[in-house]
Amino acid sequence: MRNIRITLAYEGTAYSGFQRQENSITVQEILETALQKLTGTKTTLYFVARTDAGVHAYGQECTLSESSIPGDRFIFALNILLPPDIRVTESREVPYDFSVRRNNYGKTYGYLLTEEKDCPPFFKRYAWQAGRKLDISKMEKAAGVLSGTHDFTSFRGNNSVPASPVRTLYDIRIIKKHHFFHIFVTGEGFLYHMVRNIAGALADAGTGKLTPEDLREILEAKDRKFLGATAPAHGLCLLKVYFTPVTKELTEKTICGSYAPWSV
Repeated sequence: MRNIRITLAYEGTAYSGFQRQENSITVQEILETALQKLTGTKTTLYFVARTDAGVHAYGQECTLSESSIPGDRFIFALNILLPPDIRVTESREVPYDFSVRRNNYGKTYGYLLTEEKDCPPFFKRYAWQAGRKLDISKMEKAAGVLSGTHDFTSFRGNNSVPASPVRTLYDIRIIKKHHFFHIFVTGEGFLYHMVRNIAGALADAGTGKLTPEDLREILEAKDRKFLGATAPAHGLCLLKVYFTPVTKELTEKTICGSYAPWSV
């Protein structure tokens, strides 16, 4: 059996997240159905991030076992069978002991928001229309509090699977371009809703509702009820998964990459 790694991009609006669910259509279900048509056998995908309903991805990473089709041919065969809002962007054979879950060093997510209450229709599926004036310097000070290693219990969703809440964030970058704020969060791993809760907290910091000291106290409280609203899912995109140690140069390359509309 070959171990095949595929990189996926998808527009998440129509799906209830990536991971297969009992009564909802997910990206994993669509992919595994296409794989069964292609290979004639039931195939299980192993993946890095389960991404929430409505969340997008440029760089979801998966592996699967296959005996007959060369790894570099999956990109062509699968894209014929997949809907246009799910694309395989790369496929290749990897060593049999390679695991996208065990062998990754971290991820970068992008979050897009605007101060406007209404934005051009081309962005409505991808940008949170916060409808409030934001001070980027206040947001950056708040981001400085969240960077590093912390217990992020206060930033995890209520439906989190059991996991250590201690996470390391390597970098949080906020870039304002025209009417949009681009938030890039790079870390070793993330809890359920963690990035969306960070985006919501940074927006509250931008309005002056939360101060850096407030965020320190919220981290120490280890209780989600002390944090504000979770930012909407449609502003979030999984941009990149790293399979080498995360460096400043790698993070910069991702931030400067072609991930429209999240790219700057």
